[in-house]
Amino acid sequence: MPEGGRVTAVVIAGERVTVARSLDELARALASAGGQARVLLVEGRVLATLEARAPSAGEAGAQPGPQGPASGAPQAAPPPERREAGGQGLAVAAVFDQMFRGFADIVAREVPGVELHEVVGRGLERPVRVGRVYKQPARDDYDVLSLVENLASQGKLVVFFTGDKRLASQAAALGDERIIVEYMPPNEYPGKESLAKAMISAVRKAIGSTRSPAEHEGSANRSGKPPTG
Repeated sequence: MPEGGRVTAVVIAGERVTVARSLDELARALASAGGQARVLLVEGRVLATLEARAPSAGEAGAQPGPQGPASGAPQAAPPPERREAGGQGLAVAAVFDQMFRGFADIVAREVPGVELHEVVGRGLERPVRVGRVYKQPARDDYDVLSLVENLASQGKLVVFFTGDKRLASQAAALGDERIIVEYMPPNEYPGKESLAKAMISAVRKAIGSTRSPAEHEGSANRSGKPPTG
């Protein structure tokens, strides 16, 4: 941690919050945490969110500190794995367009093991992880589509939720069988709860489609439709 207090570490352990302005203070804060803790690196704004833990008795000689890249860069999306939500199949990622803020948190509560990305527009300079949700900056539709395409290129099955018909068409036009476009205009649903349930159902369906190669092949080019009547 640089001299002069330019970078500050905020250690959050349960309801306890400690501000550390040196490595010694950070070590003491982690030791008093007694287990898992979240560390925010701040320099006028949040630079990174890191997961850290206090050293166990057998690690007394080791220097405590944040676990992660030494550069202090924000956490990137986890690498693709062939296990998610039940331990089988491809990893599944869900991307929520800007109009669906808050829905990723609802899905996170109901569907474990899914990688979640929420587009927040111009309010961020870089991705930031909050809980299980990656908050993603986007200047325009191009950035949104680039995010979806990049996740698919990592070998993940991507469920993209949008209420914008033009953006949905552009995502479908990418022609990648690993991208499932769920076009869900909010005004086609009676309320937020029914829309959230439809999203949860779509994510679970995507997870189910990855459980065997045969099922995965049959999931290509599916498109979500709002309820009728």
